[in-house]
Amino acid sequence: MSNEVKSTKLPKIFDEDEIFKSLGHQIRRDIIRFVGDDGELTFTEIKNKLDSIDSPTLSYHLKSLQPLLKSKENKYKLSDIGISAYNLLQKTDQSHKLSKYKKRFIYAYISTVICWIFVQTFVPFILYSSYPAWEVPIHYYFIHIILAVVAVINYLFILKLRKV
Repeated sequence: MSNEVKSTKLPKIFDEDEIFKSLGHQIRRDIIRFVGDDGELTFTEIKNKLDSIDSPTLSYHLKSLQPLLKSKENKYKLSDIGISAYNLLQKTDQSHKLSKYKKRFIYAYISTVICWIFVQTFVPFILYSSYPAWEVPIHYYFIHIILAVVAVINYLFILKLRKV
């Protein structure tokens, strides 16, 4: 009987803390995004994509990303866990973009309401100020009505967009 034990190479199992720690820095998240977007990148290509980073710092971050990246023939690719991290980062990017759009929409909404209040208040005042009430030309009233209708339509569209 032989007491030889076959050496089977098992995949290295990484600790959850180690994986999340590796994603804890913006530069490392950017590296994951770059490699995920391009499929594989060399050290120089990653360095060029990251503005103003020196080689030792990049080496440190790449070493910290060991659970998420694999290096083969001087090119970095995402590991299976790295692909999952990349997908997670893509989803968080989308939610971050959506929250930016929501903030912009709120600013647009407020500014539109302020503009329409201004138009509804001051345009008629300017139009009617040079005439006594009994001499105001009839088309000035139509202008006021048209402005009011446009303001209401605009406000209804904004309300509809808020519900989406």
